[in-house]
Amino acid sequence: MIPIIDSQYLRSAGREVKVPFRVKFKCNDLTAELTCRQVLRVLPEKRLVCLGEWNGRQVVAKFFMDAKSAKRHCAREERGLTALIDAGIKAPALLFKGMLPPDGTPVLGLQRITPAQDLFAAWERAGSFDLRAGLLGRAAIVIAEQHEAGLKQDDPHLKNFLWTEDDLFTIDGDAVNTRYMGKPLAIPESLENLGLFFAQFYPRFDGLVPRAFRLYAKKRTWPVDDDLSARLLKNVFSQRNSRKRAYLKKIYRECSAFVCKRARNSFMVCDRVLYNDAMVSFLADPDQLMNSGRVMKKGNTSTVTMVEVNGQNMVVKRYNIKNARHAFKRSFRLSRAWISWRNAHRLASLGIPTPRPIALVERRLGPFRSTAYFISEYVDGIDAYSLFHSDSRNEIKPKGIVTLFGQLFRLLAGSSISHGDSKATNYIIAGSELYITDLDSMREHLSKKLFRRAFTRDLDRFMRNWADLPEIENIFREELKRLYL
Repeated sequence: MIPIIDSQYLRSAGREVKVPFRVKFKCNDLTAELTCRQVLRVLPEKRLVCLGEWNGRQVVAKFFMDAKSAKRHCAREERGLTALIDAGIKAPALLFKGMLPPDGTPVLGLQRITPAQDLFAAWERAGSFDLRAGLLGRAAIVIAEQHEAGLKQDDPHLKNFLWTEDDLFTIDGDAVNTRYMGKPLAIPESLENLGLFFAQFYPRFDGLVPRAFRLYAKKRTWPVDDDLSARLLKNVFSQRNSRKRAYLKKIYRECSAFVCKRARNSFMVCDRVLYNDAMVSFLADPDQLMNSGRVMKKGNTSTVTMVEVNGQNMVVKRYNIKNARHAFKRSFRLSRAWISWRNAHRLASLGIPTPRPIALVERRLGPFRSTAYFISEYVDGIDAYSLFHSDSRNEIKPKGIVTLFGQLFRLLAGSSISHGDSKATNYIIAGSELYITDLDSMREHLSKKLFRRAFTRDLDRFMRNWADLPEIENIFREELKRLYL
């Protein structure tokens, strides 16, 4: 028998909402019942979104649980979806509105669009630039329709759109701003909102933006000129930097993506997806597993070991304290593990390949830092130095690998990032991917002059790796000539 629960249970369950469950609620002075079978999204004590059944129909149920603002957000959701539908923009129909006992927690039942996938999933599965250009163009047209109707999504992210074979649906009514409804959105507001949408894509896809913008402008009957395009791109870059700054603040605190534990003698943050009992045990004492792992590097300042946690191989880099003087100097500064964690997420936010960051652990005494650990996924590959200096180097095709380096360096240069220790051993080749590692000296520069100076040092250090391989050196040198700093 599927249990019947109430709003108090939903609030107290936090992220651990167990399905299936049933709820009884008041709808038009009648008692109705909803069965929820799958949790789509949960924000503890604020919002819960589930798949379920109501009156024999498949529905998406949204529960609004915030004690202070539940009714306001429910009303915004209803108002936003209604405004979209009235403007002729595809959106799920509102099927019911009710209140859960004992405190009247609002719940909305929406039409379930199926088969469908959110735009993020469709984008990830698209295997070519042409397919992605089609997705981006279709989204730009829908956003143009919203703007023409005086509507805009305050947070137009990819998961707020559902992609079917024929249509693109806007699904988050709460994010729809109806302030200008009935009057086309002005150019500055339109470009700002469109720039916010495009800013979510990695910089390497910026070449698709002009094509999508032409479709947007055609829908708005705007002339596409250099001034408008330049203003849009300026908005894209500005919004992307703002999003990145906001994200890099989030990686050190408890949120939907990360588990964070602070104590007087320690600090820990971990990717929530990988946070399980085995990980909890490992993070409580990383040294124990490191002592039985495979040592990859052993030095005075750092030790690198491969370990296995819950069946997954991971790399632990422990930043050692050499002596009392070193301990005193390091205690007042950000740990190198802290910096590596930040830089790994910085690269990931820009779509620059690096092993997935998993966790950060610091030993502390109050505000003073001591030994620290940076844990990342293990990438099964070979570093560039070992590959080109191996006995089998004559069997590899160097130009393809050198092209990967050219692409990587262009991505770094486009984001004004210098590595700081560009040894060939810090680049891992795994299949057709090239990963950058050892991130504790990496910097993102605000000054173009300082960036060019630091990046030139990186390239000079990188080229010294091939001093004894003149043929490889010449291939790299030709590739690097294509960089524009």
